[in-house]
This record gives sequence, structure tokens and C-alpha cells, in this order.
Amino acid sequence: MADERIRTYVTGLDDRMEGGVPAKYLTLICGRAGTMKSSIAYSMLFNNAKKQKRRGIYVTLEQTRVSLLEHMIKLGMDPRSLTDSGIVVIDMTRLRKESAGKTSSGEVNWVDSILTTVQSYKNKYACDIFVLDSLAALYSLTTFKNPRSDIFHFFEKLRELDMTTFIISEMLDPEKQLFGLFGVEDFLADGIIHLELEKDGKQVNLYLSIVKMRKTDHDRTYFPLLFDGNKFEIITD
Repeated sequence: MADERIRTYVTGLDDRMEGGVPAKYLTLICGRAGTMKSSIAYSMLFNNAKKQKRRGIYVTLEQTRVSLLEHMIKLGMDPRSLTDSGIVVIDMTRLRKESAGKTSSGEVNWVDSILTTVQSYKNKYACDIFVLDSLAALYSLTTFKNPRSDIFHFFEKLRELDMTTFIISEMLDPEKQLFGLFGVEDFLADGIIHLELEKDGKQVNLYLSIVKMRKTDHDRTYFPLLFDGNKFEIITD
């Protein structure tokens, strides 16, 4: 369906972007360290699996599968509670360790490895949502000699997977409002979800905004973001 939407299940957010993220879009989830980017991305997979019976894939390039799932279980998102659907967590940190001592002639093609692995699991388990964690980790593994062209082709190959894709992007210098290391990722992505921290005295508050979502009438307000149990919620009052 051309107008199919994938819900974020962030309470209050989907109503402010016509019901959710358009299916098959490639969306960046951006923010500095500590803004719960991985948690909110995983929660989208978890809640779509739980409530819509959609299967999802989570590829981690930095955190081990065990560490990631331990964290998500503590947040109330235990994948073992999903009966008729589920989340495939692909831990590529092991491949990173195995390739650490290889020579240049034996280097891993990380882009192809990710695409091939995701395609395989998509076919095997009929998955239609995919999270890549993260761009920063991929950039540390792969040299993009011509970033604008290379990232364009990488994003296009991700779109060819025919999945709704969320990519976690670390903002190293939030003051510059660059949503990717090379400054081209935000132009190439279909959508941008921005998570921001704000210090209020001794308290640090988390905010969320939909900076960009193509072909969507969306609110651009920065809403306070709260997490309660296994649910994220924006405060709109």
C-alpha cells in the first residue's frame, strides 16, 4: 500500500505525522551519546512485533547481542515475550573481532556483509523492518573515499532491501546540527528523528523532534520525551 505507515509506538508522536513513518522509508535516528537512540529504535521493533506481528532485524556493530538484550530486558522489552513474531538480533561485533588482524587484501567488505546478511534473514523470517546500529561504527570500519557518492549508493542498496529502515546516527557536534559525519546523510535520508538532551539545573531532560519526513505533514516541535516501563511518550501539553 502506497500510504502504509509504520508506527513508532511513541505515545503521542504518530498522531503528529499522519500515523507513523511511511513504509519502506529510510529514517535516521540521530542524537548525541546518552539520548537513548538504540533503545527507541529497538522499542519500535519490539512494539511492531508485539502489536502488529511484524518481524524485525536489529544489526549491531558495536554492542554485543548479549549486552544489548540484557539492557532491553531491563527496560521491559524482553524478546522472549514475543510469541507469534519476533526480532532477529544480528551481532556483527564477532566479525569485527575476527577481522581485526587481517591484512588489507583480506579486509571485510562491511557494506556487502551487512546487506547480504540482512537480505538472508529477511528472506528466512519474512522481516520488514530493519535497524542498523550505527553509522558511526560503520564509518570506523569502512573508508568512504567519495562520501557523497558512496553513501548515496549505500542508502540506495538499503532501499533495495524493500524494508522500512532505521539507521542510528551519532551526532558528534550537536551545535553544528549535522545529522551525520559527512553532512550528506540528512539530504539522502527520507526522514530524521532527532533526540536531544537539555540540562535544567542538576536534571537532564530528553527531547524528540521529527526534523524531516518526506511526503508527510508532521509537527516539528521538540517535545519532552519520557520512558515508562517499555513505553516511550512525548509530552504535548
